[in-house]
Amino acid sequence: MKVLQYGVIATLQLCLLLIDIVINTGSEHFRSSELHLLVMYIVQDVALVLALIILFLVFFNTYVFKAGLVALLIRKFVATIVVTLIYLALCLALHVWAMKLRWGKDKTFYIWDAGKDGYLILYVCQRAGSFTCFVNFFSFYVNW
Repeated sequence: MKVLQYGVIATLQLCLLLIDIVINTGSEHFRSSELHLLVMYIVQDVALVLALIILFLVFFNTYVFKAGLVALLIRKFVATIVVTLIYLALCLALHVWAMKLRWGKDKTFYIWDAGKDGYLILYVCQRAGSFTCFVNFFSFYVNW
């Protein structure tokens, strides 16, 4: 791939991760509308899946992959792949749980009431995973 193509791909992945961060920070503002929240969660999950697909497409277009040194490629970037997959799983779990807690409730329902300690732990892990995924994005392109 040409240098210009790497720049476009890096910019596209950065935009997808910025969409993820914006939805992470802004999702609580839409808690009164279940449908808007559901659409935001779907957009976030689709952006993460697209970022993962682009990551693998970049792998497939390298000379290392074409030469058959897939093990070397995987060994070098296993952290990036694993962190992204874990973060996607955390996002999906948090989104399903949040929608299960909020769907059909009145507008004054507060999700952080007592008795939802597991949700709080998952929420913190998912937000920390967001930061880790963002850092791994930059380490991928620095190591490459």
